[in-house]
Amino acid sequence: MMSGYPFTDAELKEREKEARELVDKKAFYSSAAAAVPIPFLDIGTDMKLMNDLTDDIEEIFDLNHKQVSRMTDDTRNRFAVMATSMGSEFVSTRVTKFLMKRLAKNSAKKSFRLLPIIGQGAGALISYRMMKKLGYDHIEKCLKASKQMNAA
Repeated sequence: MMSGYPFTDAELKEREKEARELVDKKAFYSSAAAAVPIPFLDIGTDMKLMNDLTDDIEEIFDLNHKQVSRMTDDTRNRFAVMATSMGSEFVSTRVTKFLMKRLAKNSAKKSFRLLPIIGQGAGALISYRMMKKLGYDHIEKCLKASKQMNAA
């Protein structure tokens, strides 16, 4: 697995670009799962995506999990994924209820049809942003580990 070490700066930048594209794709999948109004679907999907994502990023950088895990707290990352997923569900529910109360005062009945979509959209946006942040953070940890291995 360590066949390519040491990497040049240009090779590391190319691998970083590839990893960021992968994170963007997985973050989109995460937001799509959060937009579907099935309870706990996004939590399971996010956990699976995050596990796959970290493995894929480590593979891009020719690292194994042990090399990167010295620099990160896996438990913290898993908790963040679960908290984000539950938070996006909570936000989508709260946004929908808040908007329903506001619109009930204005009695705009046609607007009621859009409320669940707006709430789910807010949850999807949160899920996208958090998955992207966690993925980019993992890329930075892999870059740091790669640079340390290059120096060794």
